[in-house]
Amino acid sequence: MKIREEDNKYIYVIVGKNIKKLRKKHHLTQVQLANLIGYNEGTIANIENSSYQTFSLEFLYIISQKLNEPMSAFFINE
Repeated sequence: MKIREEDNKYIYVIVGKNIKKLRKKHHLTQVQLANLIGYNEGTIANIENSSYQTFSLEFLYIISQKLNEPMSAFFINE
């Protein structure tokens, strides 16, 4: 499913891609990231592939703290 920039779910696609990018930057698998932040591996996989379209700012905050990355890193559209 292709999501256009005008779609209200577009931000989830951007955030999912950035979570994956940051995870790889820190040489973590989905399982390792999930364990680090106390979430299920399936949740990470679903968010990264844009099939899970609800998560909280708290979720992003936890990842940002554990990876020592700014919250703004999740919203960069490259």
